Amino acid sequence: MLGLPFSLRSAQRRAVLAPRIGTATLFFVHIPKCAGTSFRRLLKRWYGRDVLFVDGGGSGELARAAAVRQAPPKAIAGHLAFGAHHAIPCRPYYVGLVRHPLDRFVSLYKHARATPDHLFHVQASRMELEPFYDFCLEDRRARGQTMGIQCFFLSGAPTFDDAKAVIGARFSLIAPVERFDAFADACARAAEKPAFREAPSNVSLPDPLADFARDALRRRVERDHFQDLLLHDYVRSRFPS
Repeated sequence: MLGLPFSLRSAQRRAVLAPRIGTATLFFVHIPKCAGTSFRRLLKRWYGRDVLFVDGGGSGELARAAAVRQAPPKAIAGHLAFGAHHAIPCRPYYVGLVRHPLDRFVSLYKHARATPDHLFHVQASRMELEPFYDFCLEDRRARGQTMGIQCFFLSGAPTFDDAKAVIGARFSLIAPVERFDAFADACARAAEKPAFREAPSNVSLPDPLADFARDALRRRVERDHFQDLLLHDYVRSRFPS
């Protein structure tokens, strides 16, 4: 598991040769806008009806969804923070993906603009990228979905130190989204499933104005989202290039 005191070379080797899942339940923590939709499609191909998708409602919703199934799920994926597995009897095999906070924010902005039922569609559709960023810093709900959110999903706390500790102790595999194919292949080996190549899903459409403005935001994002930046850089440094 990442974060334990062994050499970087052995950490990288273990990231690729993940331990076998066996009888454990594959538990994918889907951080929004971190290639989760693409990986969920793979889980569906691998497990069919034996995968349970849960978004919203936290561990309580997970417990309710699992209770009505005829058999325990072999894989679980959703916008669920680490620790949700305590809601059901299972031995979790945790995996996850992280993203540079600037790339994640721009993707969130584009998605909100293009999705009428998104919580922040009205604001994103009326604002350019930087004013929307200001809104996300000032609005309580938006701040809760952006500031330190990747660390929170992986540990239940918004700080890198907490996320690093949980990754080292409880995650079997975690990767940056730019290494998605290697991550998916490692999960396939661990689950003893065939490796597939999935076309990226839920990809935002090009937005020239947003793409032009993103670099002007870089320093602000890296300052304000420093905890998630540390997380991304930590994971990237330990996953093979």
